[in-house]
Amino acid sequence: AMVTLATAVVGSLVVVVLALVVGVLMANDRRVDLVVRPVLDTAQTIPAFVYLVPALALFGSTRFTAMVAAVVYGAPVAIKLVCDGIRGVSPTTVEAARSTGTTRWQLVTRVQLPMARSSVALAANQGLLYVFAVVVIGGLVGAGGLGYLVVAGFSQTELFGKGVAAGLAIVALAILFDRTTQGWVARTGSREEAR
Repeated sequence: AMVTLATAVVGSLVVVVLALVVGVLMANDRRVDLVVRPVLDTAQTIPAFVYLVPALALFGSTRFTAMVAAVVYGAPVAIKLVCDGIRGVSPTTVEAARSTGTTRWQLVTRVQLPMARSSVALAANQGLLYVFAVVVIGGLVGAGGLGYLVVAGFSQTELFGKGVAAGLAIVALAILFDRTTQGWVARTGSREEAR
């Protein structure tokens, strides 16, 4: 469980960082959006198993391979959610911030991201859940953890019980993280409203 947890946490952090950086770039520059969005659409339509083939060829059979596949699988959704959230910020608010002399960095960090907080939180949540979805597939490439037990459970009938227990543990971890992120967003949102 701890191996699975560590893999999912690191993969989720990478997904969130990618979502913030690429999502902000896409929202503020139409040319970047025109180039990146088709790549994201393609990445979303490819089954998760397909990501393992090039990752396996490049990195071998390791936990890192599973993490790369999880990031490639989870990042497109999170990036699109951040981009759409920032685009949803009122143009009047953005123009007012620009007229007061804010720099581009201040506009992003003090206006756009705080106003798109619910979309950013949803992006982080969905990225986390997508990463957990690939954890089982990671068991196929030697990532270990609960994914390996699930794979062993459906490939060897005598390990079926362990596979079911590992699958339930993955679901429990994903629900735990889902509820934790939702609670954190609700707490930070109520603090912002109190100010």
